[in-house]
Amino acid sequence: MRFTPTKVTYKFIPESVDLVSDDIQSFLTELKAPKKNILATRLSVEEILLDLMDKYGEDKTFNYIKNNFFGKPYITITVDGEPFNPLEKENDDEFGDWSSALIQTADFTPSYSFDRGVNSITIRFSKKEANPIIKLFFAIVAAFLVSLLRLVLPAETIDYIETNLLDALRNAFLGLMTTIEIPLVFLSVSCGIVGIGDSTVFGKIGRKMVMRFIGVILLFTFLAGIVFSMLFTRFSTTSRGGLSFKVGIDLLLKLIPENLIAPITSGNTMQVVLMAVIIGVSVVVLGSKAKTISNIICEGNKIIVYIASLISKLLPFFIFIVLLNMIWGGNLNEFLNMWKPIAAFVAVLIVIFFIMLVTVAAKEKVKATALIKKMLPTFLIGFGTASSIAANGECSECLYRQLGVNQRFVEFGQPVGGVIFMPSTSINFMVCAVYMATYYKVDVSLLWFLIAIVLCTFVAVATPPVPGGAIAAYTVIFAQLGIPAEALAIVVTMDILFDFVSTAFDGAFLQLELIRQADENKMLNYDVLRRKG
Repeated sequence: MRFTPTKVTYKFIPESVDLVSDDIQSFLTELKAPKKNILATRLSVEEILLDLMDKYGEDKTFNYIKNNFFGKPYITITVDGEPFNPLEKENDDEFGDWSSALIQTADFTPSYSFDRGVNSITIRFSKKEANPIIKLFFAIVAAFLVSLLRLVLPAETIDYIETNLLDALRNAFLGLMTTIEIPLVFLSVSCGIVGIGDSTVFGKIGRKMVMRFIGVILLFTFLAGIVFSMLFTRFSTTSRGGLSFKVGIDLLLKLIPENLIAPITSGNTMQVVLMAVIIGVSVVVLGSKAKTISNIICEGNKIIVYIASLISKLLPFFIFIVLLNMIWGGNLNEFLNMWKPIAAFVAVLIVIFFIMLVTVAAKEKVKATALIKKMLPTFLIGFGTASSIAANGECSECLYRQLGVNQRFVEFGQPVGGVIFMPSTSINFMVCAVYMATYYKVDVSLLWFLIAIVLCTFVAVATPPVPGGAIAAYTVIFAQLGIPAEALAIVVTMDILFDFVSTAFDGAFLQLELIRQADENKMLNYDVLRRKG
């Protein structure tokens, strides 16, 4: 969609609120955004403008800006005056507010800033992208068609193309991912800690919710990891691929950096994570004294996330290169054998989901089949689009109107959970780590296994749910666990298929978890939950 950037000044009167709301609805309709996201965004903007009008009065003016940043559209509302964040909820400090850096990367979520006497509220949107399956299909078809050149070109020419073109392009793509690996991990982890630890952002229920999300992911990843190890790993006391205590101790000792620069120069991601934790906690403890550093970390995180999303646009070309290289090199079996971790991943997710479903159904005295019927539309949208953004509107409606979760609980829990609560994604990383470690005969120990669980969990939590995030995550995990870079080419190619399943199940897990937490906080309407859909 092409549009001319606009900036219009309005007075704070009801008619202006209606004009801006109508324009936003038309704008998002042209962007082909999901209908329920359009409605939710319009209502959010109306509420923000009414709060600003109450604060500043009808004599005050505001600016309504529509623009795009490198093709990504956004709207901004600016008001001159004293600091006032309309996203904060007064007398409701049990949850917190919308200003957490954890959720500001999500589309359709407003973010607030104050700079040089100007209050700014910004909402960013994504343009409708082509279905990833279509991109994968075209990349596979193109690779097989181009591979036919081997029938007409001399072997020397094919070898030259493989060595000087395909290998170079593949290494360049992996080099880009390696380049952003360290800053992405450091900024994501430290920004997340700043967001979770700030008492002005997360209240009592908010912090408890986040900790519960992380605990559940750890548990699910641990259980899944045991199954994957039984399927793919053969533990023994030998030094190769066995229960090597020395390998585990070496991994643990590598957590301690020699100096502040060593983690960056050596590319040791676990040391980077440790530094990010220390700095993040320090910023939280210092509070307002370190506000500038906090802002730098969070703004830097937005920049690196955007860079990762740009790199991810090259993924179809990377898949084409990898497949063509495999076909010409006679190594296509490596690609075809990926059905094994995918099948194991889906089977484990189904089992864990049904255990959680039955547990929630029994506790809340509702039929499991009734829950499935209510949750199915959200699941199908996630599975059909591989987009949590597309499923957000249906997910919110289902939680509030059909599952009985308090609206305020949904308004806070869904965006936070959509960024943090990714058990399927963590399990996805775990199965790839275990399978590839076995495939490439990496030395695996019990301590290696435990570090893999923690690493997959926190990388899943820290990695924003944006295009390119998962690719960088694989780079981080494989580098730390000693899995060769060659494995990245295979896994990143298959990640599109993993993503469809992960998105669908992450949404379903989030709905069940919010039911449980709403019940514990006495914010669950049992009549609505038990009502037939």
